[in-house]
Amino acid sequence: MQVLTDSFDGPARPDTLLVLLPPAEASLEDFHTRGFVAAVRRCAIPVDLVLAGVTYRHVMAKTVVSALREQVVQPAQAAGYREIWFAGISLGAFSALYYAALHAVDLAGIHLMAPYPGSGDILAEIVAAGGPAAWARTAQSERGDERAWWRWLCSEALAGQWQTPVFLSTGSEDRFLRGQRLLAGLLPTERVRYVPGAHAWPTWQALWQDWLDHGPLAGRSLRSDGAA
Repeated sequence: MQVLTDSFDGPARPDTLLVLLPPAEASLEDFHTRGFVAAVRRCAIPVDLVLAGVTYRHVMAKTVVSALREQVVQPAQAAGYREIWFAGISLGAFSALYYAALHAVDLAGIHLMAPYPGSGDILAEIVAAGGPAAWARTAQSERGDERAWWRWLCSEALAGQWQTPVFLSTGSEDRFLRGQRLLAGLLPTERVRYVPGAHAWPTWQALWQDWLDHGPLAGRSLRSDGAA
């Protein structure tokens, strides 16, 4: 798995690491060319960045979690980071949920941008059961697919505690909106945001800036103008 880093320019290393996970058919360099890294630095949020190249091949091989844990999370923990945040786009958000379902305690939180909500047959299964909460109450065998993170989200929603907070943002014309709304229905309403747009980079750029300006890391900004 390709991993790129970008360090905060300050007198001391931050204690927070923000890990960006790309959409399908994108490169880690896209986070630079599309302005995601620059947006974080422009907001002066004191975080180090890791760009982690989880791909569809990792998903199919079921190595997403092991790759992220061995190559990103455990080295970050060993380096002394106190908080690790995941932020993923589409398939990257899907991968972030996979990780959280098994190792939520490792993460301070996750931001899902235009998340891929899973395959059509599993979404149909959830809808046929009467929605995620009703579906989660049915007996199911372990299948190693996205059912694992749907069940984790349902469990967190039922508990209402969200030890690992989940934020979701997407475009109002996203092609996966139906499944995303099912997912959003499990989250606290204040952690769900919509902007105009489709499943494309311009929308994702708007989602990213909105989260940087209004999300949980916004209050840590060191900008001299005092803006969040």
